[in-house]
Amino acid sequence: MQTVGKILRSEREKKGLSVKEIEFATSIRTLYITAIEEDNYSVIPGEVYVKGFIRNYSNYLGLDSQEIMDLYRKDQNPNTLTDESLSPVSSKVDADKPVKKNNLPIKWITISLLAFCAIGGTWWFLGSAKSIQEPNVEKQAQSTPTIPNQVTKEQSVTPVAPAVLKKPVTLTAKYTDQCWTLVTADNKIIYEGTPQAGETLTWEAEQNITLKVGNAGGIDIVYNGQSMGKLGIKGEVLVKTYGK
Repeated sequence: MQTVGKILRSEREKKGLSVKEIEFATSIRTLYITAIEEDNYSVIPGEVYVKGFIRNYSNYLGLDSQEIMDLYRKDQNPNTLTDESLSPVSSKVDADKPVKKNNLPIKWITISLLAFCAIGGTWWFLGSAKSIQEPNVEKQAQSTPTIPNQVTKEQSVTPVAPAVLKKPVTLTAKYTDQCWTLVTADNKIIYEGTPQAGETLTWEAEQNITLKVGNAGGIDIVYNGQSMGKLGIKGEVLVKTYGK
């Protein structure tokens, strides 16, 4: 049976790459690369790091990281039902539902048509009466003096757009190297991914922001508008929290 570790090791050996070369290219330690290839995830510090390392490793080898992650989840939860296994049941339930028929009596349709005609006739009569009285209304309107100063004052009023308030904690990460990143704002995960060199990401929070990264040397941090420099050293797995 193919596992995540067997697939990654096979692809690495096919490309003629060593574990050290993978470590240098992805900033994942050799210990963790070997553990992944042996499907021994217990030595890796946490589920979040396991997923991040597998995704980075797959992307570097040119594999479909989403398929690899799906296989990993299936290996970890073999009894989880998929949407495909449930769809036939849903279809059968929908098919067994009785189809409602429109049993509206003909007499109610006739009554509705008569009511519609009566309303239309009343509307036409009121419209005709209004059109007869319009000349008097227009004449009265023309005789009413206008106030130029008042019109000018009303036209000069310009609505002011409300100011956009920033949250108390603002964090900007400028990436100089590929780095897996997990961001938690106010105890809620708001981002997980692997930005490339040259990308810049910004997050905001009310209380605090926590960064978990796999290559701390590949990020320059700006905290509330103040440059903090490099987050850490190249290849360092680091967790850091910024608060107000």
